[in-house]
Amino acid sequence: MNFTQYNKNNFEKIEWNVKTDNFSFKKIDDLYDEGVTKVQVFGFFFIKSENYGLQPIAILKDCLLNLPTHKRDIISEMLKDKEAVESIKKGECGLTFRQYKSKYNKDCFNVDFCNYVVESTDNAEKPIF
Repeated sequence: MNFTQYNKNNFEKIEWNVKTDNFSFKKIDDLYDEGVTKVQVFGFFFIKSENYGLQPIAILKDCLLNLPTHKRDIISEMLKDKEAVESIKKGECGLTFRQYKSKYNKDCFNVDFCNYVVESTDNAEKPIF
C-alpha cells in the first residue's frame, strides 16, 4: 500500500496577485450597514475556523470579506475551473448581498454571485495591484 497517494490537494495554489498585507477582515453586515449591496471580487481563499471549519473569504478592493460557510462548496468548484479563476483575476466576478429574517427573527445575509462589468474607459478605477 502506497499512502503517499493521499497527499494530494484538491487545488493548485492560486496566486491572486493582490497585496492584502494591510487589509482587514469585514463581515457582510458591516458593508451592508454602509449602504454597499454589490462588490467586485479579486480572489477567494479559505481559512480554518475552530467553530465553522473551512471559512470562505473574498478578496475585495480594500478588505477581506468573510462569506457564509454554505458558499464553501460553490467557491471550491469555481476555484477548480481555470476560466473562472482567470475571470476572477480580471475583476469580472461580483457579489450582491441580500438581507433576510431568519425563522428566529434574526437579521441574516445571503450572498449571490454576479457578473461584474469592468469598465475599460479612462475614467475607470485603477487596478488594485
